[in-house]
Amino acid sequence: RGEIDELVDGKTLHLFESADQKLTAATEERIEFLPHYHTLVQCGMYEYYASEGQKALPYAFAELIDNALSATAKNTGIRRIEIRLLFDESQGGPAVVVMDNGCGMTSKQLNNWAVYRLSKFIRENDMKREETGYVRPDPVPRSLNSDISYFGVGGKQAVFYIGQSVRMISKPAGSPDVHEFIMSKEDFERKEMNKEEIYSGFIRNRKPGDYSHVNGSEEQFLRNIVTEEEGKESFTAVVITGVQQEHVTFLKHNYSLWTRELAHSYHYYIHGVDGNDQKKKKINDHVSNIDIQISLLERSPRVPRVMNLREVDNDMQTLYINSSFSTFEFKATGAGDSLVEGLIRYHPFLYDQETFPVDPYALEDEDEDCVILNSEARGKRPIFECFWNGRLIPYTTVSEFEWCARPKKVGAVPLECYNRISGVLFANDRFQVSTNKLTFMDLELQLRDNNTIFTRVHNGQELRVNIQREFTNWLKDCHERFDKQVMFQGFLGLTTRTDVATKRLQSPWAQFHTIKWDGKTYKKGQCVKSVKTNPVFVGSIVKFLLYGEHEGDVYGTGGYVQIALEPKELYDELRIIPISKIDRLAAAATIKKKIGDELAKLPDQLRVTWPEGNAWTESEARPAGTPMGKRTLEILNKKGDSMSRLPVTGTTKKLLIELKVIWHSPKGDVQTNSHIGVHSSKWEYWFKPMENLSKLGNYTLRLQTLLSDNSASEWAGKTLPNHTLKFSIKEGEAVSFVLGIISSPVHVGVPFSIPLDFRDEFDYPTQPPCDIKPQLECSSLQLHYEGIAIGTTCVIKNVRAMGKISHQNKVGDVYLPGPPHTLVVLPEDVLSVENRTPANFRVQVHDEYQNITTQPKLTVRCQLLGAPDLPVDVVDCSNTGSGALLTKPLLLKTVNTEQILTAKFNIPNHRTVACVERQLRVLPSSRISRLEIYRQEEGSDDVMVLQNAERIDWTAGDTLGSLRFRLYDEGNRLVSLRPKLTSMIKVNWTADINAEELSQGKLPPLSVPSKAQREHFYHVSFHDQHTVNFSFIIVPRPDEPERLRVNLSESTVKMGEILSGNIYVEVVDQYGNKTDCLNADIVKTLSVSADGLDKSALAVEWQVLYTQASRVRFVGGAPGPRELCFKYQDMKEFVRIEVTAGPPVQIKLLEKPEMPLQVVNGQGLDAPLVVQLCDEWGNPSPDQRIEIMMKAVMPQLKVHLGEERSFLGSFGRKGIPGPVVKLNLIPDPNKPVELSVKYDTAATLHAGDIFPVFTVIVISEEGTPVRNICPANLSMLLWKGTVSGSYPPSTDLALLENSPGVDGAEYILQFSPEIHQKSVPITPYILPFRFCNDAERQKVVVSLSKKKDRLSQTVLMYREFFDTNKQLTSELECRHCVFWFSSLFIDSFIHLFLLRSCVTHISACPCRSENQPRRKCSISDPFKGSPQVLGKVGHLALVEDDDAAKVISWHLLGDMDCVVTETTSAAKRIYDDTQGRQQVIPLETVFWRPNDRPLPHIRNGSPLFRPVGNPVFVKDMLIFPEHVESCNKVFTSLLGDTILIDDLDSANHYRRGVVQNKMQCPTLLTRQGERIRSNGKFGGLQNKAPSIEKLRGQVFGAPLPKEHNRIHHQIGNKHTASLGALEELYSVSDLRYFVYDLSSFKSYSSAN
Repeated sequence: RGEIDELVDGKTLHLFESADQKLTAATEERIEFLPHYHTLVQCGMYEYYASEGQKALPYAFAELIDNALSATAKNTGIRRIEIRLLFDESQGGPAVVVMDNGCGMTSKQLNNWAVYRLSKFIRENDMKREETGYVRPDPVPRSLNSDISYFGVGGKQAVFYIGQSVRMISKPAGSPDVHEFIMSKEDFERKEMNKEEIYSGFIRNRKPGDYSHVNGSEEQFLRNIVTEEEGKESFTAVVITGVQQEHVTFLKHNYSLWTRELAHSYHYYIHGVDGNDQKKKKINDHVSNIDIQISLLERSPRVPRVMNLREVDNDMQTLYINSSFSTFEFKATGAGDSLVEGLIRYHPFLYDQETFPVDPYALEDEDEDCVILNSEARGKRPIFECFWNGRLIPYTTVSEFEWCARPKKVGAVPLECYNRISGVLFANDRFQVSTNKLTFMDLELQLRDNNTIFTRVHNGQELRVNIQREFTNWLKDCHERFDKQVMFQGFLGLTTRTDVATKRLQSPWAQFHTIKWDGKTYKKGQCVKSVKTNPVFVGSIVKFLLYGEHEGDVYGTGGYVQIALEPKELYDELRIIPISKIDRLAAAATIKKKIGDELAKLPDQLRVTWPEGNAWTESEARPAGTPMGKRTLEILNKKGDSMSRLPVTGTTKKLLIELKVIWHSPKGDVQTNSHIGVHSSKWEYWFKPMENLSKLGNYTLRLQTLLSDNSASEWAGKTLPNHTLKFSIKEGEAVSFVLGIISSPVHVGVPFSIPLDFRDEFDYPTQPPCDIKPQLECSSLQLHYEGIAIGTTCVIKNVRAMGKISHQNKVGDVYLPGPPHTLVVLPEDVLSVENRTPANFRVQVHDEYQNITTQPKLTVRCQLLGAPDLPVDVVDCSNTGSGALLTKPLLLKTVNTEQILTAKFNIPNHRTVACVERQLRVLPSSRISRLEIYRQEEGSDDVMVLQNAERIDWTAGDTLGSLRFRLYDEGNRLVSLRPKLTSMIKVNWTADINAEELSQGKLPPLSVPSKAQREHFYHVSFHDQHTVNFSFIIVPRPDEPERLRVNLSESTVKMGEILSGNIYVEVVDQYGNKTDCLNADIVKTLSVSADGLDKSALAVEWQVLYTQASRVRFVGGAPGPRELCFKYQDMKEFVRIEVTAGPPVQIKLLEKPEMPLQVVNGQGLDAPLVVQLCDEWGNPSPDQRIEIMMKAVMPQLKVHLGEERSFLGSFGRKGIPGPVVKLNLIPDPNKPVELSVKYDTAATLHAGDIFPVFTVIVISEEGTPVRNICPANLSMLLWKGTVSGSYPPSTDLALLENSPGVDGAEYILQFSPEIHQKSVPITPYILPFRFCNDAERQKVVVSLSKKKDRLSQTVLMYREFFDTNKQLTSELECRHCVFWFSSLFIDSFIHLFLLRSCVTHISACPCRSENQPRRKCSISDPFKGSPQVLGKVGHLALVEDDDAAKVISWHLLGDMDCVVTETTSAAKRIYDDTQGRQQVIPLETVFWRPNDRPLPHIRNGSPLFRPVGNPVFVKDMLIFPEHVESCNKVFTSLLGDTILIDDLDSANHYRRGVVQNKMQCPTLLTRQGERIRSNGKFGGLQNKAPSIEKLRGQVFGAPLPKEHNRIHHQIGNKHTASLGALEELYSVSDLRYFVYDLSSFKSYSSAN
């Protein structure tokens, strides 16, 4: 029955009689063999997984990008492709969306897309009107034709490899509708289960933006995509859902990896035909308009990641392009129109390493044989990556071609250069690829075909050349130009090489001192050996040469070295060879030995002999003309052998000997003789006698060995053998004389001397003869002398010339005038001049014979007499003997009328010359000399003339106008105003001056400043050749009273207390200037009001210029701000005062429990009692200094009775009452308090007897037996000894010597019973004792104890006396009390003494800590202590850590000396006192808001990331000794949210984490002294703190140690306790007998 139901149309039905019936004839059965839907949904599994596993996921995305590129191929604008990874589960993810702005698909085209393997070629058979047939695109460079959507396979493989379902949404251009088609694995399974036709479905046609069919809860993201459809002309969106979780993980965690792979695959589509060349920006016609963007959206708060493939800069093609230095282009053409364009790039060796790029992911994915090692560049990796139609085919590479393969033998190019090339092949669509576009099928096979032709492409032109030769030449050129394998160091400059044949290569050549090559260093002067040279030689390095303009250390592939052949004495030659010809295997010792053997053959010394005798010795003196005899010479080598030629191979170099005689004259060395000695087989080296030695002085005979060919005295830098003889020639007898040089010029009348020089036959000075008499004659002057002096020379002494000089008379020199004798002044009559003009007197200095004379420092002085402050003029006549005086204008102060002055002329250095006087008449000047300023209103005759430097009081803010001026000359004559004169008038209060008004004598109006009580300087000046000034001072006075100004000393007060400080009330004008309208009557008219103000306590007092209000007190009301109103006449002013809770005076129970409370004895309450401190008006008090205790009202309490306990607060000695709580104590039935023991008390025991039975009952507090006592916990002890009652014998306890402990401290000795029943508590016995470890103090304690014992004995004695003497009962009772109190006093005295000793010991500790050196702020603070002044910023805070203190102080360096005040008035007062030089900051103008927010990396109580470096707010590092609240305001304003962190790396890590979480990062300071500003800038000297010493004391101080504060607290408690006990003792012992002793004890305890 079931089979019959399956019959449908088209099925074949066979009717048989039985199931196993045999067929009588052949039959046919119709079947259907449609492929299973797994063919479609699993089509990508094998293709992708079989190739590369999960790494193939980017290539699945590439299939969808291929479709998008084909769809956007005809776009004229931007071709936009977007991949969205929607991994937000709250929006219906995960999903992948690929969108493009291409041409879209019609419903038929969408149907064709769904058909598996319906390629573009066979679609033509099913073409309709809206479709066009396939047309192969025209050839384009790199085959970037976007024709890569090919087989009808890749899209389906990709979507079902990525996910389980795909939704195709498309809108073709010109269509109003959107076509939507869904294909999913779930739908296929449902159709198979329902036996429906599997390969069928529906295309939904809808309006753009219509998402009514979308499941809102499961596919929320789809609504957003549909919404974006509106306004688009055409588009296609591929929505993939059901994305596999392993793909989601890969896409999230490897986001950079797979986007890099996509950027690599479409590198040339994204960046154009030239690729992503970052070294230069090319502008050509091949700029790409393709924009591929990938975004990853995750669940909030994760930040979305967006990547544009154009921004990827680390894909392999980008790395290849930007690390290459040259490109070799070629083409390969095969059968038909198959074409491959190829590129080979060269990556040179640079800076000790290969520049061939390394794939950062190659070590993970590549085989070991293909791993690129940087030392081997490309290594074994193939050269060429392959692209098909411009798109990467990732799993096909071409290793090499024959013409670019690495040769087997070394040629012109080093073999390692073949590892420095990479290549790209661009194949067109004539080459077949696999359907998933991962591999080529026939590319390498076709390229290796013999019919394939390779051509070189250069500048876009194909060259039919030998491709192998071209490639080799290109590779060689790249090696020589770009490889930098030798490091040249020590740049010595540029030079030109004339030894190079090619002229253009002769320069420039860079010279270097050192090279590093093949791991070795070669330096200048180092000896090396050559290799592969003819001949092989040894030499020292002179320099290294590298062609090109270089500077500094550079790398090169090779170069040249200049070598000086060694030994230089044999081979004086320089050679230049390539660096590669240095023998790197030659040992230094071998080179040195070879050089030494050659040096022994060279000439070493020169031997001189005198064959005729009469040898000249060293330093000998001979008379002039003495001949030098014959000499014979020999040349010897180091072995002592005579030689006459150099032992040099090749050319013959004979040796000569040169003789030179050098005369060392005063003007320099002069050669007198020069001869050359030649050696032959017939004679030795010799020289003839010399007879021309006639000049006086020192001589040197030099014998020098020379080379015969060039007469050089050196060979290879070393001097040949030589010999030197020094001698001297002296003078002969005198035969003539000449006049000597006169020492100084000859002056008339001044004696002088004439020296005579005698000469020998060679005209050399010599000794004079005896008995000579000189004769002197002169044509016009008379000459006389006193005598002659004969010595080594002859001198005629004291020659004197006399007479008038008419011309020059020469007797060896010129006669000059004599010393000054007379002063001549012209003119001789009275000279009249005008003031401010020169007088011009001419003066001449004459000698004794009326000659105008000159002398050094000859000055004439003119002094004017007859008026005060007259000038003095001086003229220098040292060179001319004459001059002019008073050439400058006379500047007399006041010349109203004619004045007669006396000019006195004299020569200061020659007092013997008489003074000369002349009369000078001075007339008044016509120049402007006085400026008058006056004030005159328009139309008024009243004139107010201002005096110079006058002080004027004027209303503040008013205008001083109607100012005029007049000009007067020196004769006090009024000068008429002309524009030329008035244009020279300048004022200092304005630059805008009306020239027309100035010509009328009017000055611009003056605006008086609005601030009073300050002087303002004003200046008017006339500027001509001299300046006339006029000034006056304006002091602004206050305007009319306008308002009140109130200044507070303190703005906070406790309720019920009086406000500290005074309130100052002033009346000011409209500009805030204090007026003087107040008087003593203001006390009656000034009213002060506020809510809760206690007016009875208010006091208003009158002071000069202001009113003072004091004793401000508030009573009642809630704490908070109160407005205090001051009213005077019609003026009001309000100030705000913060009123806080008053001092605590009562204690309240917040929740009063039901009374009485039931409490089991020894146990606590079930719930705690909460109390509140309140002031007098019931306001909660925040005072934390109050100690609250619970005290029993009745100290003696019995169980079963009610107890009343009261809360008492204490502050010092003041008590604060509190509520009373009634307690009902219930006895504990389980708490044992005593033992009841019953036994036979009459029993008598003998030794060995048995004890009687003991009945023991444990009694509880309730009086009943404790029933849960374990018998094992009861014990009975037996002591051996005498009868001691019911207690065991006493035990002596002693402390060991040098026991550890604090001297004077109190310790507790606790005795606890050991019982096995732990549920029964037994209170331990406490024995307090005081530990003393000081011998002296123990002596004092012992003496006081003895005194106590004596007093105790006295008390006992008086007690006995009281018993026996009843008659004196009253008196004895009184004395009994006295001695009883005496005993009490001694006990207290001992206790107090020990307590004071402890306090004294502890008090010494803080003194030591305070005196220890610590960091302090050394900024002077003269303002601290002033009213309403806190101090300078540097003194307000302390920082414990030294590093933190340094960097914080440097950060606030500009604010460290800023003064902080409470009010603006105090700040203004400091500003005025320092004339604006001191910076101030008033607290009342600082905006401050309490900021308790956490560090930026903490949000909602949890960290956004894990910071390193211990970040902390800088303001939290500050310690404020006082004014805590005010300091918090100031430093919060100065520092803000600045953060302190350990080091710079931690700071950068912290800032990066904060910024990545979209938060503002404040300024960061490090403990090492660096700073990162809030804008991210760091580095440089401006962001690096100097050492703490360079801050020069401008640093925050360090606080006292924490131990100091703890000890101070202990001292306070101990001191309070000791004084309290002492006063209590004094009050108890209020007897006149102990007053003196108590006073003595106070003095003693204070001193100790």
